[in-house]
Amino acid sequence: MSTLYVSDLDGTLFNKKKAISEKSAEILNKCLDKGMQFAVATARMPYGCDTRLVALHMKTPGIVTNGVFLYDFEAKKIISSEKIESTAAQEVLQIFKKHGGSCFLYMLEEGKISIYYDQEEMKSQTQYYSERALQACRKVKMVTSLVDQAEGGECVYLAYTGEKEALESVCRDLDHVKGVKYSFYLNIYNGLYCLEIFGESASKRNALLRLKEYTGCDKIVVFGDNLNDISMIEIADESYAPANALPEVKEMVNGVLEDCDHDGVALFLESRILN
Repeated sequence: MSTLYVSDLDGTLFNKKKAISEKSAEILNKCLDKGMQFAVATARMPYGCDTRLVALHMKTPGIVTNGVFLYDFEAKKIISSEKIESTAAQEVLQIFKKHGGSCFLYMLEEGKISIYYDQEEMKSQTQYYSERALQACRKVKMVTSLVDQAEGGECVYLAYTGEKEALESVCRDLDHVKGVKYSFYLNIYNGLYCLEIFGESASKRNALLRLKEYTGCDKIVVFGDNLNDISMIEIADESYAPANALPEVKEMVNGVLEDCDHDGVALFLESRILN
């Protein structure tokens, strides 16, 4: 029976410095060289994520942007995407406007991601994107109207980071929008909350099922620490969380590992693959 091992990044495979440790990379590469099927599943966009994983000898595509894309890390290429219908994207943008805010609009253009925003103060949030991400995007641009920008194009994602209370009111309105789902969770690095909106067929869960079919594996073992990992945990044959995971996540999994600063995922895989 062939097994696909899939790990979240931030707070799981990555340590609190937002990096994979040398020890974890060494162990994982030994496992990969022995034939382990290993992929990542992350809320991060593909650009920037790829450079953080350059030390790994990964052959299997990854799940990025919370399941919106499958990304080939070797070819540095998006191999599949899930879009948001233009009318649904426009409705979401009107909800943000109703609550006095805005967001980033991601569109897929000529096989690359473009990011648009329409308020000057949104520029400060570009600090959450790496230099690699900003350089690799087709465009990162302020426009007069996101609603107009979304019309007719291939919208794939909308995102904003802010205070929990303000975003909860946006979420309540999003619950009534057909054709979209959202992920609302704590950013462990800055204490703010991330609100990410995507097409109804996009999720880590659905991307994982596509990846399972793509690889031909029979069994799935997943690792995660946050609320956006739950949809994977629910369908996995086995699931594990680092000791630093949210309590509700640790209650759901088959076992709790060493925390992300002590190579929990890598040590588990070493014991499973190499011993």
